[in-house]
Amino acid sequence: MALIGASESSGWTGMVLAGTELSEGLDEVHLVNPRRATVHGRRTIPSPEALDGPVDLAFVMTGPDRVADTVEQSLAAGIRDFVVLSAGLGESGPQGRARQRRLAELCAARSARLLGPNVSGFVNLAGGVRLFGLPVPDGLPAGRIGVVMQSGGLATHVLSLARNWGTGISLLVTTGNEAVITATDALDHLVEDENTDVIALFLESVRDPDAFRRAALKAAERGKPVVALHAGSSSLGREAAFSHTGALVGDHARTLSELEDLAVVPVNSLEDLMATAALLGHRPRGLRGRRLAVVAASGGACELIADAAEPLGFTLPPFTGPLARSLTEEMPSMTEVRNPLDVTGFVVKAADLPFSATRLVAEHGADDYDALILQSVVLPTAPGPDEDAVRARFKRLADTVADSPVPVVLQTGAVFALSPFALELVREHDLTVMPGIAAGMTALDRAARYAELRPRALRDRGRNALPATPEPGGAPGAASLTVLLERCGVPVPPGRTARTADEAVAAAVELGFPVVLKVNSQDIPHKSDVGGVVLDLRDAAAVRCAFDRMLAEIARRLPTARLDGVLVVPMRPAGVELLVGVVNDPAWGPFLTVGSGGVLAELFEDVVARPLPVPEKDIPAMLSELRIWPLLTGYRGSAPADLAAVAAAVHGVQRLAAELGPDLRAVEINPLWVRGAKVEALDLLVDLAPRPGQRPEAGLAGGAPSDAPSRDEGDGL
Repeated sequence: MALIGASESSGWTGMVLAGTELSEGLDEVHLVNPRRATVHGRRTIPSPEALDGPVDLAFVMTGPDRVADTVEQSLAAGIRDFVVLSAGLGESGPQGRARQRRLAELCAARSARLLGPNVSGFVNLAGGVRLFGLPVPDGLPAGRIGVVMQSGGLATHVLSLARNWGTGISLLVTTGNEAVITATDALDHLVEDENTDVIALFLESVRDPDAFRRAALKAAERGKPVVALHAGSSSLGREAAFSHTGALVGDHARTLSELEDLAVVPVNSLEDLMATAALLGHRPRGLRGRRLAVVAASGGACELIADAAEPLGFTLPPFTGPLARSLTEEMPSMTEVRNPLDVTGFVVKAADLPFSATRLVAEHGADDYDALILQSVVLPTAPGPDEDAVRARFKRLADTVADSPVPVVLQTGAVFALSPFALELVREHDLTVMPGIAAGMTALDRAARYAELRPRALRDRGRNALPATPEPGGAPGAASLTVLLERCGVPVPPGRTARTADEAVAAAVELGFPVVLKVNSQDIPHKSDVGGVVLDLRDAAAVRCAFDRMLAEIARRLPTARLDGVLVVPMRPAGVELLVGVVNDPAWGPFLTVGSGGVLAELFEDVVARPLPVPEKDIPAMLSELRIWPLLTGYRGSAPADLAAVAAAVHGVQRLAAELGPDLRAVEINPLWVRGAKVEALDLLVDLAPRPGQRPEAGLAGGAPSDAPSRDEGDGL
């Protein structure tokens, strides 16, 4: 390789050279510096053209104004692979972006590959090459976890976590500005890499969603788990979207939903990223369920594990039958045989107690537990006076783990760096130790989630786009939207349009009191804001008065608004209110969203999103992830919802989105009213991108607000 821009004053030069000293897979290193004959005591050459033989890769760390010229000279010298550490290009304004475009064009013209710019480089432990511009910790273990990071600065911390916890890495690569090679390219490489079993990603953005989707699905098909930390959750608060669906399911949330749909397991921290990847490295199929057995040498640890397990959906089934009897016979008399099991401090005297308990759970509980947490193994700081005994104990531990039909997960009580001797024992016996209770329980949760997600990812997906089949004429009006809703299988309450007070009264009498009045106007997107909605009108006089007062108030506030009369609809009793919508994400495509409706949509941000299409049979499972799920199953004696009817209506919203066509940005029903077997869309909002020369217009399907709290009853786009 050629290190171009090597300098005595550059800390990066020193760190890259330190890595080359440890790179048994690297034969020659050439330093390029036009102004100095030597750098760090090594002879230099003035330019890439002065190389006297072929070079496989150029590592570029020149100033940003010289990067493109350097790459061009290197291309002329026959180099076709580059790592560009230099910053100040695509991330730094118009001039930097222009420089980066030139880099990409140069590489495209010569079929060259370029990692960066603005990267730290890569650490290829499987290939024996370290070209990294930041510190690489000593004793970094080689293994079978591939890591891709769009942040170079965080990569050194990931390497430290790997070293401290004994997590073996095959390849860590940083992708930076991604002028040529992207994180998706690196993901695809690792899916094909025979040295990698699990892939960990740190993502800030996905530049080519279709390519990412293909690579992730290929990983799922091959049973190679992918774990991802996606930065940017605060975008939920920043995104400006017309519909609540779009605002609540912002870019970050939609990306997480897409990742899960591809069986890419999302996590929330670097610690969780590496712990989950390590666990899946030993359990590539994940965990088959969420029933845990726990063996620990501390009552406090048992309590903390139980506390962490419950919110994650884990259960700790009690030890019963032959298992309970066997444990009672094996454990000290002061031990209370229950799950979680505290083997007590007696383990100091009888070091094999944890192994005995694990063996008994394996013998008698293989059908009752999906994993066993073993948190009573002492990880030594040094060999000590009886090293042979310590090594023998770890051999028994490894045999116990290997022989158990119940997956055994080793876990420490807190997070700390393993000593070199402990790391040696862990690596020698191919053990994985979860670092602390919090990260360990999260890793178990994510491993179980992977097992849940992978079958969904491998389903027959069909088309994942909105077909261009809208009716001509721009945004549909209220009447046509009502017809469209019903045609798509979304029930709506009956409604009548009235242009006079007498017509409103007649409609109310026909529909039955109480009723609601809503102004019908495509010029008024938020009707309740201007007095355009009146609720719970119980007789003819109230309807007549409300009609006249509404039109007068709107004329005063919006004198130029076009009015198409007033919609009269029946008032519905209290029920469960859901938000149902489709958002057409510009990157990922359309998403179905279900959530708490009415004011709860904003209060709780209780939403679940899935990329389209979502099979109707999968919709109840989406609903079960909501916090308001108990309300749909008969909470405190209320009538349970007809889930089949709810699922059919939600599925109909997908068909509605398809009918509205490619100009659709979002469609939202809030609320979808549910009361036992009755399901109705009480309010509809449609957000269409305006066509050239066309202003956005509104369409409101007539709906009936309920007397339960709801968001801006009667609002339409």
